[in-house]
Amino acid sequence: MLDNRVKTFMKAVDAGSFSRASKDLFISSVSIKKQMDSLESELGVQLLERTNRGVKPTVAGEIFYGSAARANQLSEHALRQIRGLSHQEKPTVKVGTSLLRPCSRFLDIWTRAGSSDEFSIEIVPFEDGEKLDKVIANLGNGIDCFLGPCDAPRWFKLCSVLKLGFYDCAIAVPRRHVLSEKSHLAWDDLEGQSLMLIEKGTSPVLDSLRSEIESRHPSINVVDTPTVYGIDTFNQCEREGIFMETLDVWRDVHPGFATLPMEWDYRIPYGLFYSKNPSDRMARFVDLLTEG
Repeated sequence: MLDNRVKTFMKAVDAGSFSRASKDLFISSVSIKKQMDSLESELGVQLLERTNRGVKPTVAGEIFYGSAARANQLSEHALRQIRGLSHQEKPTVKVGTSLLRPCSRFLDIWTRAGSSDEFSIEIVPFEDGEKLDKVIANLGNGIDCFLGPCDAPRWFKLCSVLKLGFYDCAIAVPRRHVLSEKSHLAWDDLEGQSLMLIEKGTSPVLDSLRSEIESRHPSINVVDTPTVYGIDTFNQCEREGIFMETLDVWRDVHPGFATLPMEWDYRIPYGLFYSKNPSDRMARFVDLLTEG
């Protein structure tokens, strides 16, 4: 159920070279290289170090490999249940996943609710950033639902949201900065720094954070980004040495940052995004999560 390029990436890492992977996959080394170039270009990060001796994952590649392995495990688990628990095919829910809206935490919620006995899961990748509004507006068509931060009021006009918990707000510090070595941060550490926040009016929680900065810590330079983060936001901040307001769930998104807890109580709710007019299958799925 994973993107074929992701499966090829995992095989290349396991084999240690494109040539050895090509023998297992019955495709050419050139085809593998093209798939890896395409995948790295789409993600905006280098996943593999390529030498005359073979390939090995970068730090980002190791993180991506772990996430892909977990997603693959979830998909295989769903398939085993479909084939092993019943001769009748279970209804399938297509769960979206992305770098900033991973489905890993969903697995715990899904299992705890007991919905694994009634539904199977198909994992569908999508992109963050500017394309997210389109994904939300088309929920129920290709993707049934996804888990993510749900503190933007404008999204409640486009879809339904089942709130399930909270992410802790934190600070992403570029690893080349001396503060990245600390175990946690205080307000004094941010004085004189540039801090990336999403645009004012997007998130009530982060608007409150912005107000506290403006009133109590005016030496902190707030840098605005569009209404949602994408991987390009992390790349930009890493290049320019800008601190970021981030979430604990994004701890391993970019190897160029250390994600540190901060001396505040800001938390962002997360929940399940699904269509305002869900199918009977999806409505039943949401009921199970609510009951759980």
